[in-house]
Amino acid sequence: MARIVVAGAGAIGASIAYYLALRGAKDVVLAERGEIASGATARAMGGVRQQFSTAPEVRLARESIRFFEELGP
Repeated sequence: MARIVVAGAGAIGASIAYYLALRGAKDVVLAERGEIASGATARAMGGVRQQFSTAPEVRLARESIRFFEELGP
């Protein structure tokens, strides 16, 4: 039996399972009732929000834009 079950195999659930495994978790199960990334992740438009109220959030948004620009097409 799995010790850790992550519900939802979208971007967030898959990321959580991945990082748990990187940290040494052995019994991680990623559960999804449909196909992987078929829920909200499949409908995401990929935008980066630009309206924030704190300086750290503004910096994160700016760095995110820079990161995506560097990825290229």
